[in-house]
Amino acid sequence: MTITRKIFLATASVVVIVLGATVVVSNQAAKGASEALVDETLAATRAQVRATLDARRTALRGGAAVFVQNPGFFAIVATRNGASLFDQAQEAVAQIGADWVQVTDEQGVRIARSDDPGARADTLVRSALIAGALGGTETSGFAINRDGGLAQAVAVPIRQGADPSARIVGVLMAVRGIDSTVARDLVREAGGGLGLVFFTADDEGPTARVATLGTPAALTPLLRERDWAPALPAGTPLKADLTLEGTHYLGQYELLRSASGTPLGGFVTLKNEDAALARFSRLQLLLFGTGAAGLLVAFALSLVAARTISRPVQQLAGAAARAAQGDYAAELPPPGRDEIGALNGAFRALLADLRDKQQLVDLLQADDARRTVQFADMTGTSKLAALAPGGLAPGMRFARRYEVKEVLGAGGMGTVYKALDTELGEVVAIKTLKREFAAQDETALLRFRDEIRLARKISHRNVVRTHDIGTEDGTYFITMEYVEGRSLKDLVRQRGTLPPAVVITIGKQLCRALEVAHAAGVIHRDIKPQNIVVGPDGVLKVMDFGIARLATRSEGTTQAGMVVGTPEYMAPEQFLGDDVDPRADLYAAGAVLYECLTGRLPHVAESPIVLITKVLEEPVVPPRELVPGVPERLETAVLAALQRDRALRPASAEALHDLLAAAE
Repeated sequence: MTITRKIFLATASVVVIVLGATVVVSNQAAKGASEALVDETLAATRAQVRATLDARRTALRGGAAVFVQNPGFFAIVATRNGASLFDQAQEAVAQIGADWVQVTDEQGVRIARSDDPGARADTLVRSALIAGALGGTETSGFAINRDGGLAQAVAVPIRQGADPSARIVGVLMAVRGIDSTVARDLVREAGGGLGLVFFTADDEGPTARVATLGTPAALTPLLRERDWAPALPAGTPLKADLTLEGTHYLGQYELLRSASGTPLGGFVTLKNEDAALARFSRLQLLLFGTGAAGLLVAFALSLVAARTISRPVQQLAGAAARAAQGDYAAELPPPGRDEIGALNGAFRALLADLRDKQQLVDLLQADDARRTVQFADMTGTSKLAALAPGGLAPGMRFARRYEVKEVLGAGGMGTVYKALDTELGEVVAIKTLKREFAAQDETALLRFRDEIRLARKISHRNVVRTHDIGTEDGTYFITMEYVEGRSLKDLVRQRGTLPPAVVITIGKQLCRALEVAHAAGVIHRDIKPQNIVVGPDGVLKVMDFGIARLATRSEGTTQAGMVVGTPEYMAPEQFLGDDVDPRADLYAAGAVLYECLTGRLPHVAESPIVLITKVLEEPVVPPRELVPGVPERLETAVLAALQRDRALRPASAEALHDLLAAAE
């Protein structure tokens, strides 16, 4: 079965199941949708009611705050003029819009009440409203009126002036009740079509006080059938459903609390569920009418979608099959932003990488270059030099586990052998270090061991793996991965220059090797073509990570006659004795790529002193002046790595890799 048919059948099956399930559960869905709509409407109404109550409270508190700023009122309170206080309380009712007010002294003792000329001098300091105002804060909350109904109450401090730190001589408390007129106004402001009930609550449960739907007497038993949850946090909505005179209502209620947070009652917003459900009944009928047509359209769209999805997949499958046969020029589908587009992009990058490597492989095959190379410092050295006194010879057993098979070469730091690890049954390369390295101070050797331990952690296809470091009869040696291939130096020496596309793939692989090494905390310090091997499959490998560190003393100086790195590829900061960071390797990488492009080094001199002077003072000749065919972007990337000021070089190996990738 083709992928197109699979996608079509899967999509069509999903459509049929979904539509069938929709029809089966349409009644339940309609009811659920109606309840959701009712909940949304009730929530909006509840929020509107709450906002209106908050606005009433703000207006009441604002009016009270303005009234107490009257200097004459302050003087009357301060002198406790009884008759004048009663008159002022009644005046406050008129100005503030309250039902009644009362005034206390600075001890919280009532000294006047607008609706009771003979009000007793009770102590009200236990009231959260009064106590809060005496503390200097304008407080508010809900209260129970004398008739048992709900009311809004505010309390403001009476100060000697507008300064918040001024002396407080008393408190003005203003109360405004919630009656049926207020309830009808709230419903009208919320949009109408709803019911609103205000209730008080005690240990026996809610008692309806004001209602715009039915009567309080009829609603009270219904409210008491619901679970009342006074312990819920303030502002928490609760659901309710009531059946009044044969009509079912859905509702939400919210508790109203005193200034101390005690729930005194609340309000309920109600809506006729049957009226809301009628709209969804019509939707249910429409669903049956459009279901069949929708099914046909879905089938057609499923077929189109299946073909749209499968076409690029089929193209990618064909390209993969051609790539398996060595053809990397297959036509790919246009780029996209979905998962197939991501796969397409990854496959494009893979084909580009394979094309680049194939060019390198073709170059190697054209030169008939298939010989074994291991470690930079052995290049061009006669193998007979390895047979100096004290050296190893083929057939010898070394360090009790390595059977020497062949002398690969020798150089400034030691001799390299091909050997069989008899314990693991693997072919390895052994590099024995000259005894003068072992003669260094113990700190230098410890640091060298640490560097090798770090290098052992590097595991990447572009890095020659370091296995271990050891000592045998006073001779230090390092075991490493054995690599079949050819050094980049030999390739450049024979070819003169390499094609730009080959240089780019060499540079990208070199950057990947440096990236993983730098992430592990290892700086090579001696990147050069002699330390780079190109395998017959076009895979590049960097060698000798961690070994250059051996030439550095603990105090940061260099031993006489020894150099950390190869001068032609060393960064300026290495000549100046500055601290070395990963950007030194990037400079060396730039020098390697420059040599691959032009067949010559960035700076050439007859002596090290002259070379150092040129590196520190003379600019690098742009590669295109030497080889006109070099692409501009590739030249820019190489020159960026060769910047004398390391702050101007790419910040990391990954950044240099991106510059090279952009030059393709």
